Amino acid sequence: MALSGGRDSIVLLHALHEARRDDTSWALQAHHVHHGLSLNADAWVAHCEAVCRALMVPLTVSRVHVDRNDPRGIEAAARDARYAALRAGATGDRSKPATGATIIALAHHARDQAETVLLQLLRGAGPAGLSAMPAKDGDLYSRPLLALPYAAIAAYATRRGLTWIDDDSNGDQRFARNRLRHAVWPALIEAFPSAERTLARASGLQAEATELQDDLAAIDLATISSTDGDSGEDHEQELVVSRLQRLSPARQANVLRYWLARHAIAAVAEDTLREWLRQLGTNNPTQAIRLRAGNLMPDVIVYRDRLQLAWPQEAWPTMPWTGEPSLSLGGHCGSVEFVAGAADETLVLRPPQPGEHWLVRRRQPGDRIALSERSGHVSIKNVMQNAGIPPWQRSMWPLLICNNEVAAVASVATASAYTVRAAPHATEAGGRGFCCQWKPAWQIKTGSQQ
Repeated sequence: MALSGGRDSIVLLHALHEARRDDTSWALQAHHVHHGLSLNADAWVAHCEAVCRALMVPLTVSRVHVDRNDPRGIEAAARDARYAALRAGATGDRSKPATGATIIALAHHARDQAETVLLQLLRGAGPAGLSAMPAKDGDLYSRPLLALPYAAIAAYATRRGLTWIDDDSNGDQRFARNRLRHAVWPALIEAFPSAERTLARASGLQAEATELQDDLAAIDLATISSTDGDSGEDHEQELVVSRLQRLSPARQANVLRYWLARHAIAAVAEDTLREWLRQLGTNNPTQAIRLRAGNLMPDVIVYRDRLQLAWPQEAWPTMPWTGEPSLSLGGHCGSVEFVAGAADETLVLRPPQPGEHWLVRRRQPGDRIALSERSGHVSIKNVMQNAGIPPWQRSMWPLLICNNEVAAVASVATASAYTVRAAPHATEAGGRGFCCQWKPAWQIKTGSQQ
């Protein structure tokens, strides 16, 4: 469990400790994150250590660096650093072993939920934002106190005589949540005594609305996605613009948000999304347009009636290939995979022969490939154009080279002289042929995201 040392987390620690007395099938461990933002941070660690020692609960402590100049604000930077430390503490990282935790318990309660709903409402959030915090957040996080009112938490702490620390930053009204908590909430709860309960209930209704929106978006996405004909799988990498435009404006916006989220892209501003849809509505399907998603994000580009993500182009070094099943290119470039294939597949290459030198590299000026005796050598640029590869991917698209000759354009084409059909004797002597496939990192991420 996440132990800050404040009242809420101390209450959760004691409640879990008592629950374990009656059920020893699970273990309890506390984790404190030292943010280094307060002069009292070391004292908070000491307090957590003393509490855990008295309860005989193991405690781990991690120290994180928080970027005070983060453009999102120091609260967001600290939150990201804290959650990263909690995940690393549970699952392990390169420097520390994992604790083996399968659940990270967080001490948020009903008033935290109500405050989050109000803050999201004041930011103009839609149903997803107004859903606030789920009681079960993915496979790792749990909020067992989320349905409990603030008064119940305070009463439990008083009744048990618990001690806790008060974060000195909680009174700093430069932070939005603190302003709400100190300047707005007292008047709100006086005028509307049930505000905490009703706002928390509203978040549940918004969560249901979000689920319905996502269900509808998934249906629409299946209808407007471009299918990968080679594999028969719909990777949802591309959206067909002409199909998107058949939907109502609200469904267009909904499915576009859903598609971006599935690619782990932060939500764009509502005005930006509406401007995108306006441009898409006036776009000629054959015209290429570029939509900016923001810093550190891929651009959204329309190319040949397809809405695609243009990830940053990255250079990667030439790499020798000596039969490995995979070569990692690094960054967004992902990897090149070498997969055994059947002899009747048009892309299948013959096995390498003794004395040949194979490597994988990017396209160079003058590169050509002989796809057949009739066509002769054609430029790699033409091959990529005919395959519908967008211009922003071509410079980092992998080529397989044998003895300074292009043997294959990964996932796209194989030189006729290197196919299993052209050298059946090589296949018999060296085993089955193979396919050279490119798996860019964004495709791998999308396939495993859910």
